[in-house]
Amino acid sequence: MRKVAVVMAVLALAGCDNDAERVHKQVAEHLQNPKTAKFANVRFNTKGDICGQFRGKDDNGNYLPYRSYVAIKNGADYNIIIDETGNDLRIREVCGGADLQRRADALANDPAPQGWDVEIVQGPNMGALSDITARLIEKGIPSSVVYRDGKPVVLLGPFMEKAEAVASKDDVMARLGTDSVVIQHDAPR
Repeated sequence: MRKVAVVMAVLALAGCDNDAERVHKQVAEHLQNPKTAKFANVRFNTKGDICGQFRGKDDNGNYLPYRSYVAIKNGADYNIIIDETGNDLRIREVCGGADLQRRADALANDPAPQGWDVEIVQGPNMGALSDITARLIEKGIPSSVVYRDGKPVVLLGPFMEKAEAVASKDDVMARLGTDSVVIQHDAPR
């Protein structure tokens, strides 16, 4: 019985790899040079949807910044959404961070006397907190961990100007493929 369970698990994982490879080929077609595609933070949710970040080289051979994508399972196929703006709520609804994005959007035009934070999006299958902070440290990106509602949250900042926070958010995505949201410092979540 145990051998049957192991074989079934291996076959299920093999199917996931085939789906991921098929999705990655489709996602890579959104690049200038699809053969140079690199993927980061690839994860499956319980519905079989695939989330992650990707990038590739431009015509000069330089890597472009990472962008997020989601492949939403639809029978045997996938509907793919590419984040062109860095704030696509449809992707965050599936991959994590939607509530944080909605809260940030609601506060976006309010004064921020204490400045702005870049909050790293965390969720199922995003990796351990220590992995997230280690990747930031490796790239020389200072961060801090605070607790909100008993859960650890990784922050960059605060930044006095929103433009600084947006630039930091863009830098973290470009270099690490790590999704984040700009939100007022100490704003209720």
